[in-house]
Amino acid sequence: MNPFLRPAIAFAIAGFLPLVSYAGTEQVTPKEVAAVAPPVCEWSGFYIGATAGGQFGHSEDKDLDNYNFPDRPWGYHEDGVAASGQMGFNWQAGHFVFGPEIEAGYMNLKGDGTEPGIPGDTVGKSKSDIFTTFRGRVGLAFGCWMFYGTGGAIGVNYTTQVIDNSSTALGPDRIDAHRENFEFGYTVGGGVEHMFKLWDHRWSVKAEYLYYDLGDQGFSATSANGFGPYHWHGDTAGHIVRAGFNYHF
Repeated sequence: MNPFLRPAIAFAIAGFLPLVSYAGTEQVTPKEVAAVAPPVCEWSGFYIGATAGGQFGHSEDKDLDNYNFPDRPWGYHEDGVAASGQMGFNWQAGHFVFGPEIEAGYMNLKGDGTEPGIPGDTVGKSKSDIFTTFRGRVGLAFGCWMFYGTGGAIGVNYTTQVIDNSSTALGPDRIDAHRENFEFGYTVGGGVEHMFKLWDHRWSVKAEYLYYDLGDQGFSATSANGFGPYHWHGDTAGHIVRAGFNYHF
């Protein structure tokens, strides 16, 4: 080999070594992946709140033993306030939100109506105070809005009563038949809820409708003159319309 070729080759190799070294240590900037934005409103978790509104419904009584004539049913309107506190838990899977809710509060199912026919002095009455519901909620969340359906059990400390005060000449006897019991029935409904942040905490406001039915109530009494016992059958159903708020933990 030419004695001058070896130093030339060695020089060329030495010249390329820094280039190879530089290429091998070059930093490759990784491709940036866009971060997944957190949901605007997260519905999962425990919450507590309160609601207030009104209720209106219908009660019926039926004379089963010809205490008066004719023994046909009669009904009357009832209305009153409804206010309660509630607590619940939400699970969220995509747009679906579901979970249990329980509440307790005050509701006055107040009304009365006179039994038709002769003698016209017998009155049916109703009233209540404490109530509770045990319901499930299933909804669809679209950002900070949720539309849901709800249903479950309702219990009401309820009094239904038939009173004859013998206020007419055709009614010489008197009676006070009543039943006071914690009556259970069912309730179904739905609502819309909107979430927002206040003082860096999650809050929501809602509007809700519930239909309830307390089922049948049977009650009886002996008249003041010792006749009977006479029996009546009662039935109560109605509607609750209300607004409320929740604090989400």
